Amino acid sequence: MGGRLQGKCALVYGGGTGIGLACAEAYAREGAAVFVSGRRESRLQEAVSKLSRLGKAGYEPGDATIESDVARVTAKAVAFMGGLDTLLVSSGDGHVGSIFAIKPEDFRRVSDANILPLLLGAQAAAPHLLKAGKGSITAVSSMYGLVGQKERIAYCTSKAAVIGMVRAMALDFADKGVRVNALCPGYVETELALQVVQQEADPEEALRRKRLMHAIPRAGRLEEVASAAVYFAADDAAFTTGQALAMDGGYTIR
Repeated sequence: MGGRLQGKCALVYGGGTGIGLACAEAYAREGAAVFVSGRRESRLQEAVSKLSRLGKAGYEPGDATIESDVARVTAKAVAFMGGLDTLLVSSGDGHVGSIFAIKPEDFRRVSDANILPLLLGAQAAAPHLLKAGKGSITAVSSMYGLVGQKERIAYCTSKAAVIGMVRAMALDFADKGVRVNALCPGYVETELALQVVQQEADPEEALRRKRLMHAIPRAGRLEEVASAAVYFAADDAAFTTGQALAMDGGYTIR
C-alpha cells in the first residue's frame, strides 16, 4: 500500500463499477478512507467487499441526479469517514443519436445524468471541503468533451459542459484550498462499454475499431485513469486546478 492519500476521506459517485470503482480502489491503496455511491445496491456491496480489504470503506445507494439523495449520501459519507476532503464524480450516461434524430427527452436525460451529479455533489460536499481546509474535486468527463463525435450530440454536449463547470468551480474554490479538475479518458474497456459493444452487428470488429481509433492503438486501462485520479487528489497536485486531462492515447491531437 502507498501513502499519498493517507488520512484523506474520499466520496466517489458511480463508485460501484467501472472507472469510479477503479478510482476508489486506487484511493484506498494509497491510504484514503473511501465511501462509494450509485443506484445499484448489490454492486455497491460487491465493491465495498473488495475495498474493505484495503482499508476503511462504506457505501450508500442513491441517485446522483436527485438533490435529496445526494444530501443523504454526503451526510452518510461524512459520518462514516469522520469528514470529507476528496470528491470524485464518475456518474453518467450516454446516447447514440445525431442532431437530426435525437429527441429532446433523450437529450435532457443524458444532460441531467452527466451534469447534475457534479453540480449537486460539489454543492453538498462544499461545506465539508472548506472545513477540511484543503481538498479536491475530480470529475470524469471524456475525450468527447474536448472534441466532437458524429451521432453523439447529447454526450459531447454534456461532457463539454462538465469541463466548463470544472473550470468555473476551480475559480470559485481557488482561494479556499480546494482544487477542481477533470479526467478525459478515451475508450476504456469497462464492463458497461463491453456490454454496449456486444450489441453491435459484429462485436469483435466494433471493439477492434474502438481500440485502433487512438494514435496509441489500444484501449485505455482502468488503472491508468485511476492513477491520474490519485494524482489530482494528492497534495502533489496542490498547484493544479481547472485542468481537463486528456487520457486518450493521442486521439484529440490528430
